[in-house]
Amino acid sequence: MSRVAELANAVVSNADQKDLLRMSWGVLSVDMEGTGLMLMANLFKTSPSAKGKFARLGDVSAGKDNSKLRGHSITLMYALQNFVDALDDVERLKCVVEKFAVNHINRQISADEFGEIVGPLRQTLKARMGNYFDEDTVAAWASLVAVVQAAL
Repeated sequence: MSRVAELANAVVSNADQKDLLRMSWGVLSVDMEGTGLMLMANLFKTSPSAKGKFARLGDVSAGKDNSKLRGHSITLMYALQNFVDALDDVERLKCVVEKFAVNHINRQISADEFGEIVGPLRQTLKARMGNYFDEDTVAAWASLVAVVQAAL
């Protein structure tokens, strides 16, 4: 079994993590564009060097006024939706993760660089979930991020 399949199976087999992912996704997805922009802004604050990987997007500090950044943010959120939608099927999760990974491999994003999204994701979850935020939810998302990292 590949490492991607192993980690995907671990996520799919963990009912508690799947519940946390689905519940938090219900909150994050209320405003897909806004949440995506927040996640990207948090990434650029936490890891300023990440801006270099997104040079094709232009001035990322322009936020919503940057249509390329908006497009990337929306696309990112739909990728996360695909992951959440695939939580009951290891093969499906593996397929959508591997497709997502190809886009990042083509842009020379390493597994470690991709893993830097966990911190900004934590900040985004905290901002969006308020009193419902907890570290178990962050851990569930980190497990999903680890599946992507294994595919890179």
